Amino acid sequence: MSDNPQSTSSLSVSDQASAWFARLQADDAGDDERCRFQDWYRAHPEHAEAYEKTRKLWSLLQIPAERVHQRLQEAKTEPSSIIGGDSESPSPRGREVGPRGRKQSKTLVYTPSPCPLPKGEGSVLTFTTAPVRREQDEGLLQTPRPGGRNLRWASLGCLGLLLILAGWHLPKQLQNWRSDYHTEAGQQFSVDLEDGSRLTLNTDTALAVRYSDNVRKIELLRGEAYFEVAPNKSRPFVVDGGQATARAVGTSYSVRKQADDLRVVVGEGVVEVVADQAKALVHAAEQAEYRQGQLQAVTNLDNDDALAWRRQQIVFHRQPLIQVLEEVNRYRSGRIVAVNPQLAERVVNGVFNNGDPDAVVAALTATLQAKALRMPGDLVLLY
Repeated sequence: MSDNPQSTSSLSVSDQASAWFARLQADDAGDDERCRFQDWYRAHPEHAEAYEKTRKLWSLLQIPAERVHQRLQEAKTEPSSIIGGDSESPSPRGREVGPRGRKQSKTLVYTPSPCPLPKGEGSVLTFTTAPVRREQDEGLLQTPRPGGRNLRWASLGCLGLLLILAGWHLPKQLQNWRSDYHTEAGQQFSVDLEDGSRLTLNTDTALAVRYSDNVRKIELLRGEAYFEVAPNKSRPFVVDGGQATARAVGTSYSVRKQADDLRVVVGEGVVEVVADQAKALVHAAEQAEYRQGQLQAVTNLDNDDALAWRRQQIVFHRQPLIQVLEEVNRYRSGRIVAVNPQLAERVVNGVFNNGDPDAVVAALTATLQAKALRMPGDLVLLY
């Protein structure tokens, strides 16, 4: 391989992952390349994460690609069969309805193989259909299921197109499929649970309810939610944000997850925040943050601005415009971008209605004497 994906430093991590995935599907991919891929895969967690995104997207494309390939093969003998005709449509979420009407997710799981492989001994990995579970990252991802070169490149073509069109939104879609409740950008939603607790989901949030006899667990997949917990000392209420958890018996608090960072703001009562070996008790009008892999010191709050979203407001106190837009964009399907670096650093004070994020554009252009250019896809450029 003359153009090794690993050697192209100008590519983003996601582009490198796509290049490696495409290269490993080639018939002439050698053992040395597979070993270099393993080195790249293990060099940084971002590499593994990006490659897993590509692999998952491949698994979602597998069935549609096979059907396209089948139709193309049929068209060789019956040209009219490529147009019209009956075909079975896949489930819109890639799920099956199992026993008792429960939905069961499927994924392609793999069996690792040592590197290098002896020549002529088949595939690097064997794909099988099984319930979703996490495998050890000890092997290489390799060729798709049998179907020939046309199927392979048809799938890779679909993969490249979807990566461009979806803008790497696959993780968010997967989180929605895993969730019991989720909101889109600009939406808020409240629900009462069986124990009497109440959840309020903020914009672009997904969570799963994992109740058992001993614990009431909420898995926060992304976003922000406010939890009004019904008291039950024998059955604690735990919000799991991945890197840290927030445990309460009877209280009200919010948890916000952004990537691997977590922020807990307590409205009433006391919440215990745990991250690795570190613990912190957070009381009313206090907050705790898990940032950069560490649990930060508990801080007092002078106001309830962190919970202003519950009354449809976003509050900013002397924050640079670039941070203001990052927060406002959580409530929009498109994005507002400050293309002028000097404008992006301008300081902003204000209270905005998160139910009307477009009003922010008018307020900012008037206050900062800026101009706005609206583009397709709900994109707004400030300059």
